[in-house]
Amino acid sequence: MYNVSMKVSIIIPIYNAENHLDKCIRSLLEQTREDIEIILVNDGSSDGSESICRSFCEKDRRVRLITQENAGVSAARNTGLDHAEGGLITFIDSDDHVEPDYIEYLSDLLEQSGSDIACCQHEETTVLPEACLIEGSEECLREYLASNVIFPSVWGKIYRKELFDGIRFPVGKRFEDNYILFRLLDRADSVMVGNLCKYHYLSNSESFVNEEFSLTQMQIVDAMLLQREFIAGKYPALSLYANALVVYAANRCLLKMADSGVYIKDEVRKLKPLYKSYGKDFLKGNSSISAKRFSKVARISPKLAMRLYLMSKK
Repeated sequence: MYNVSMKVSIIIPIYNAENHLDKCIRSLLEQTREDIEIILVNDGSSDGSESICRSFCEKDRRVRLITQENAGVSAARNTGLDHAEGGLITFIDSDDHVEPDYIEYLSDLLEQSGSDIACCQHEETTVLPEACLIEGSEECLREYLASNVIFPSVWGKIYRKELFDGIRFPVGKRFEDNYILFRLLDRADSVMVGNLCKYHYLSNSESFVNEEFSLTQMQIVDAMLLQREFIAGKYPALSLYANALVVYAANRCLLKMADSGVYIKDEVRKLKPLYKSYGKDFLKGNSSISAKRFSKVARISPKLAMRLYLMSKK
């Protein structure tokens, strides 16, 4: 249960973020709620990030710097969790920033609702007409899997620290949020979703949408399969939604291959059985007609689906 006296630990993984880091940290020092600690985890940066961090540590005792060899964002967040002293946890990416009342707003949502997790909106979410309380772990997972009410990122949210007992981010994996968020929601008795935009997300050139295809992008499928296995075992009524997300991930990978002008036979071979196993559930979902059409063709021939997709873009 939320306690108004709980300190909030803000964890920021940092790697070569000197262009945006100053704005990010300043937005935290300007918070209307003062009982916070800002944990900066410098993950082996080779630019001026560490120097920027140290300058803020000298100015404000609430800022702590931990430096480690480069091991990726998951390892950096895990380090932050291991050193967090607050009873509440929030994550912010180093190229993002938040409104001055970000922490106060999320904390108030927790206090008012008695929830385990509270969320705010950001530029890429569909803004709700009003805040809503989702009660019961199964309903929380239903909203997470079947709609965009609970956005699939760990940032933009505040958590009771106990939710992370025994749970850490997967080191060396991309799409790390997708590997653990369903497990956190499984532990939550309720989630409060605010309707105000308090988190500002900076889309960058290295995001999935903008980059060329690489084998690491296939890990989104691995994350969805892990989630599907968990859901099928504990919440079978939600299996349809988890199954559909496996196909959604497979579609993303095939489309990215097509856009990048590559066809990696071994990887495509891994995807084709997923359409046969879970394609029908994807067709029952609320994806676009074009996405459903693509999945139908991919079930027969992924290569043909990719070719038709490229032809439709001309």
